[in-house]
Amino acid sequence: MTPPRKKTPAHPVEAKLDEVARLLAILVSRDRSLQDAVADLSAVGFGPTRIAELIGTSPGYVKVAVDRAKKRKVTAKKTSGAAKE
Repeated sequence: MTPPRKKTPAHPVEAKLDEVARLLAILVSRDRSLQDAVADLSAVGFGPTRIAELIGTSPGYVKVAVDRAKKRKVTAKKTSGAAKE
C-alpha cells in the first residue's frame, strides 16, 4: 500500500509547523499501539486525514481505529459502572 500524498507547504513556516506536528505524532505513538496513538490524536482535535498523514496510514484505518476506541471507552464505562453497584 502506498502512503497518502503529502501536500507541499506553500510557506517555509508552514513546512516547519508540519515537521513539528509529525514529530509530536511520533512522540505520542512511541511505545504505544497505533490504535491508542490514533485515539489520542483524534481526542486533541486532529481529523482522520491529518492523522493519516502524520502517522503514515490511510484515513480509512484512522476512522476505524477512532470508532473502535470510542466503543472501548463506552464498554469500559459500562464495566466500571457495573462494578460500583
